[in-house]
Amino acid sequence: MDLYILRHGIAEEVNESGHDRDRMLTEEGIEKTRAAGKALRKLNLQFDAILTSPFARARQTAEIVAEELDATNLLHLVDELSADSSTVRALAGLQKAIRKHVSVLVVGHEPILSELISLLLCGSPKLSITMKKGGFCKLYCARPEPGTARLDWLLSPKHFCRMA
Repeated sequence: MDLYILRHGIAEEVNESGHDRDRMLTEEGIEKTRAAGKALRKLNLQFDAILTSPFARARQTAEIVAEELDATNLLHLVDELSADSSTVRALAGLQKAIRKHVSVLVVGHEPILSELISLLLCGSPKLSITMKKGGFCKLYCARPEPGTARLDWLLSPKHFCRMA
């Protein structure tokens, strides 16, 4: 399966509610996320599912990308991808959600995404990988199990948005 991983866009530092889960994308974050969606469309990438953290900034990122790809019907909230989750819980949530899919986009948070990439590549969350806000990664894995993935590419937001 092709597993695409996208870190949420630039978000506000603090939300009026004071809760981390409510932090929204900034105007710059929205603009750059739209560019990311356009880049995905230009790359002709298609997904069977778009899985996202329910936290506002990740959900907004997934929604914007899904709109750009005309794929809003593929959006699914996965609680285990929340910023207050863990890498082990995130992997368990993905394994449960992606059983029948061959091309999945996952939208979430750091450090969980970098640790998840590391876990899938080498069986440990200790590789020194950092997903910048708006960063994008493609893995291939026959099944989403520790140590079974191959890294096809990892793009910084700067390189990813230039493709739009």
